[in-house]
Amino acid sequence: MATKKRKTTTKKDLETKIAQLEAKLASISSKAETAKKAPPPPPKPAEAPKPKPTAQKAAPPATLSQALEDAWYNYPMSNTHDYKKKTPGYTPSPNRYYGRRCAPTGKVATTDWNLQKLKGTTPVPSNQYFATRARLAYHPADRNFTSYGLVVEGVAAQAQQAPPPPQAEPQAEPQPQTTASTGGSSKKSDLEAYEADYMARLERQDQEDAELMKAAAELAAKRSGDSGRSSGQTGSKKGALPKGF
Repeated sequence: MATKKRKTTTKKDLETKIAQLEAKLASISSKAETAKKAPPPPPKPAEAPKPKPTAQKAAPPATLSQALEDAWYNYPMSNTHDYKKKTPGYTPSPNRYYGRRCAPTGKVATTDWNLQKLKGTTPVPSNQYFATRARLAYHPADRNFTSYGLVVEGVAAQAQQAPPPPQAEPQAEPQPQTTASTGGSSKKSDLEAYEADYMARLERQDQEDAELMKAAAELAAKRSGDSGRSSGQTGSKKGALPKGF
């Protein structure tokens, strides 16, 4: 077998390696000195903290109808699959359909039961029941749930009962115009004028009555004459035999 010759290191090789190491150390030390002398870099500007996302609250409803719309929109829905398990082949209307027929929100002032006892002894449901109960299909939408003073918290314009129609003011009767008189002569002349007018009205009334009486007498005489002629004609024919006997 051939034997490998070992490479022998000489003194010259060691000196070159030492020189290389010294050069590396010198370069490293020079770089460290320049890094110390150089000014430090300016600090980075601090980033502004990002605002945390906040959920914007919806504006409160302005009217009672808007508050009811919000309540109907958030009304819980029913699961049709649960109904299919119980009654196959039949799926009723969802809960939101039935919820829209009633008022799921709002409160009404209750009345005193002691006052109700004066009217009758039968228990009557509270005003809350009558104000929020289900409406029929033909009820107008603008009049639903607006009675009994229904109030929803946070609503600006609340439902109020319609004010009674304004009653017509009685018109003042026209008063007869009278002239201001200070002396007794003016009063006497007014009295004489009134008496003359009264007598003229009585005279006209008498004339009208006389004309009516005359017309009635003429009509009665005419009717009596007509009835006499008709009775004479019918009396002559009584008992008469036919012609030829």
